[in-house]
Amino acid sequence: MSVPATPGAGRQPTIIFRMAKTTATGPLDGLHDDPPPPRCRVEGGLRFSAPQRRRAGAPGRPLVSYVTVVRNARDTIARTFESVRAQQWDAVEHIVVDGCSDDGTLAVIEAHAGQIDHYISEPDAGLYDALNKALALATGDLVCVLNADDWLTPDAAAVAARALMRSGASGGRADPAGGWPALMVLTSAWLHDRRRRKLWPPAGMDAGAWLRCPKICHNGVYATRAALALAGPYDTRFRIIGDTAWLCAAFDAGVRFVACATPTVHYMSGGLSSDSRRHVEECARLVAQRFPSLDGSEAWTLVHAFYPWPDNLAPFASSCPDDLGGALQALLARHAADEALQACARAAGLARQLGSARRVRTHRSWSTQLQRGGWRAWFGLREALAPPRRRPG
Repeated sequence: MSVPATPGAGRQPTIIFRMAKTTATGPLDGLHDDPPPPRCRVEGGLRFSAPQRRRAGAPGRPLVSYVTVVRNARDTIARTFESVRAQQWDAVEHIVVDGCSDDGTLAVIEAHAGQIDHYISEPDAGLYDALNKALALATGDLVCVLNADDWLTPDAAAVAARALMRSGASGGRADPAGGWPALMVLTSAWLHDRRRRKLWPPAGMDAGAWLRCPKICHNGVYATRAALALAGPYDTRFRIIGDTAWLCAAFDAGVRFVACATPTVHYMSGGLSSDSRRHVEECARLVAQRFPSLDGSEAWTLVHAFYPWPDNLAPFASSCPDDLGGALQALLARHAADEALQACARAAGLARQLGSARRVRTHRSWSTQLQRGGWRAWFGLREALAPPRRRPG
């Protein structure tokens, strides 16, 4: 994937977005009163004002890029900035792409310009258009999406960088430029839902992801430049599941995935992805795009058989066959020559669904639940006992 050159950048990487929901207090409160109208295009950051202060990577010290794409998040984005500044890994950069916010967000961004490597505010054509635009701005060896109402754990960049160094030399397609191989590190997230918090470990990536919508927090994914090149740009035809399509495309292209149980981000539920009806509809479109030989009813049969949150399918009950298992078997028989479709269905759990007229629901095993409970307790305790630390400078 080719990207245009950027000031002071010889490499690539990047990503992120989100709407805000909480309230910030402190020295920036005055910026929240009567925000001025947005300007047409604004650009700044350390690349322009103080390039000598920018962090850089080195052998044994990968540069980690966090990219924030934002529109109207003045109340939460300062917390996001602070979490990047507090990273314990000293090779970190932050890129911010603002979609012409009109609530005072740009004033908050400019107030933090001394810690942002590059920020830009200009119109865009939507979330995934903004993400693709942002790909040209980051220069790190690893790139991660950081939403404007989420925040990092203090050791997030260190966890990802060390996972890369442990795994980077042991497989994966190499970057033609001689850098790290095509690899994505999948980390856990702390999912905040109202007053509750739970650990969200990454699910595995396999061929079934096209049909099963992988349960992976996009904001816990760290991608090398080679992985970004293989995955290609985000599909701007989607509003919600462009990250799912991007991960699936990366898998098909040969990107290697490495799972890490350590949480690296606090993720606030809500925003665009909370529209469950649209999420289901876009997943059906994704199936149809990946397997163009299917007709519309066949794509919906696969969604009803494998979509991971069956309760969300209730509004689409009329598109579900009376005998789901029988319809699935007949569908795969009609497309027996499509080896990719057959492999996806097998990986998504075909064996469980065949022979059953209704959707077969799966449940986590006791061992998986105990493992997750142990992780949650361990990482929660470690977080509670960790002394406050900030990145120097």
